[in-house]
Amino acid sequence: MPYQFKLEALRRFRQFEEERLQKELGDAQRVIEQAQDLLRARLALRQKTEHEFRKSSQGAEASAAQAAMYRGYLQRLASEIIMGQRQVQAAEKACQEVRDLLLEAMKRRKALDRLKEKGEQAFTAELNSQEQKFINEMAIQRFVRKEE
Repeated sequence: MPYQFKLEALRRFRQFEEERLQKELGDAQRVIEQAQDLLRARLALRQKTEHEFRKSSQGAEASAAQAAMYRGYLQRLASEIIMGQRQVQAAEKACQEVRDLLLEAMKRRKALDRLKEKGEQAFTAELNSQEQKFINEMAIQRFVRKEE
């Protein structure tokens, strides 16, 4: 008769929950990477635009309208960069929350795993004890038969 853990269904549920949270953590990390990539692209675009603005303003054909256009565009890029930074921070916060939930789920599952392991050890010890008692009883009966 094999050992049956009475809380096996709960342990499986907690393992399923842990796997679900691991997937969520992976998704959250991908969101962070995407937000960081977008932010890096905006920063590179701003740097490129600033360089082009400096280059065009040094030339003879620089006009006030062109300078105003560049300034407006750079201001819009600056606000997009700020939004991108906020998105990265929000994504990192969400990722940390999922990571914390995952750690809690792992602790709960591991607690059940330890209980299961202790139960298996106790079950095995009990089986060994019963087997040893049976062997001792058989030895006593053989000894008694030889005496008769």
